[in-house]
Amino acid sequence: MKLNVFFIITMVSIFAVSAIGQSAFGYGGPPANNSANNYTVDIASNQESYALGDSVMFTGSVNKYDDDRSLRISVFDSSNNLIITKKTPVDTYGKFSYTVVLNEKFSDGKYIVKSQYGNSKSTVNTSSFMVTSGNNSSMTSNVSEIPVWIKITQAGGLMAPLMMLPLYRAFSS
Repeated sequence: MKLNVFFIITMVSIFAVSAIGQSAFGYGGPPANNSANNYTVDIASNQESYALGDSVMFTGSVNKYDDDRSLRISVFDSSNNLIITKKTPVDTYGKFSYTVVLNEKFSDGKYIVKSQYGNSKSTVNTSSFMVTSGNNSSMTSNVSEIPVWIKITQAGGLMAPLMMLPLYRAFSS
C-alpha cells in the first residue's frame, strides 16, 4: 500500500512538472526584450548654442564597429521638419566626426539631432542644440572722430612717465 501511494505521488509530480514545462524550474522562456545587444551611438556637439553661420562639429563613437553598417545623422527643427541628413563614415575604432554649417536652412530655435547606426538592432540616440541670431551688423565709425582707445593710449602714454618720475627719483638716490 505504501509503495502504491509513493508511486502515485511520483507519477503525479512528474506529470505536473512536464505539463507546466521548464518554467517550473525558472528556466526557459523568451529573453527579455531590451537594447543590451543593440548598436548604439554616443554623439556630442562642441557647444550647446550657436549663431547662424557657425559650424557645429559632432563627434562620437559607436559601441560596436561593423563594416556593413552606416551611421546616419539627421537634424530636425523644433517642428520635427527634416533639415539635413547625412551618412557619416565610422572608422574601425568606432569613432566619427561630422561638421554642419548653419546656413540659410537654419533659423533661430532648438534643433534635434538623431543618430542611428544601421537599420536593425540599433538604438536611436537623440540630442539637441540651439541656434540664435548673431549680431552680424558691421562696425561703422565716424572718420572725423578720434576713437576713444586712441585718446586713452595718448593720455596714458604722456601721463605714465610723468606719474613714474617721483618713484624713479626716490629709488635712484
